[in-house]
Amino acid sequence: MPTETFLISDRSSTPTSPQRRWRLALCVPLLAWGLCAGKAATAQVAFNRDLIVIDPAHGGANIGAQISDHLLEKDVTMAMALRLRSLLAARGFTILLTRNGDTAVTTDQRAELANRAHAVACLVLHATASGTGVHLATSTLNATVTTDPSAPIPWDDAQAAYLSQSQRLSDQIAAAMNRSHLPLITDQAALRPLDNLMCPALSIELAPLASGDSTPTPVTDPAYQQRVDAAIAGALIFWRDQAQPPVMAPTAPARGASPAVAPSGTAGAAR
Repeated sequence: MPTETFLISDRSSTPTSPQRRWRLALCVPLLAWGLCAGKAATAQVAFNRDLIVIDPAHGGANIGAQISDHLLEKDVTMAMALRLRSLLAARGFTILLTRNGDTAVTTDQRAELANRAHAVACLVLHATASGTGVHLATSTLNATVTTDPSAPIPWDDAQAAYLSQSQRLSDQIAAAMNRSHLPLITDQAALRPLDNLMCPALSIELAPLASGDSTPTPVTDPAYQQRVDAAIAGALIFWRDQAQPPVMAPTAPARGASPAVAPSGTAGAAR
């Protein structure tokens, strides 16, 4: 039977550590056992096309931004996630939340949960009191075309193989926002857990909605959130059938060579 080993974080390292954090993917799901034996093959990692991961940023002691005197970002993102979950569930999606209440969940834990799900999309929700409209951001990593599943995967670059799909997803959601006449900014961001996600992923940040000379609509406004969520849901319905998993194309080992493994004693060694 093939062995399935998920990418998980190295908790022995910190973000400031000079050493990069690695884990070894022993065998990507759906690949033949021959690949694990070191034979060259090409395959795709299948998405669960009915599954969406929603990550309400912050939680617990990590309050996020101070939206107003009595409103914290962690509460806004949780409310956004619950509203979006209901809307997507009504459209036939299964939703996985990285937190279900005001709990502290590390970015590594969020990414681990998402990476086990093989979701067709991962949405990281944020909120801000500055700017206006919706801010979409994909990772600042450089996209890679193929990945060798027998090689160690750097945790901080896990999104690279999925980045081209993340950018396509961002374009689709941006188009839906434009059709809904919502102010929009698209950008890139060095953001965790975005860089650690092995799925088409982007950050969606909600800012107040400016309206001429009148008082801006706050991020907590139900009608405003409903417009944003409806645009996201509409885009994801089309995205469900368009997403293309990254091709896994390992390099054939030299004659007599052993299958690629992480050097012993490094964080990439299988444990």
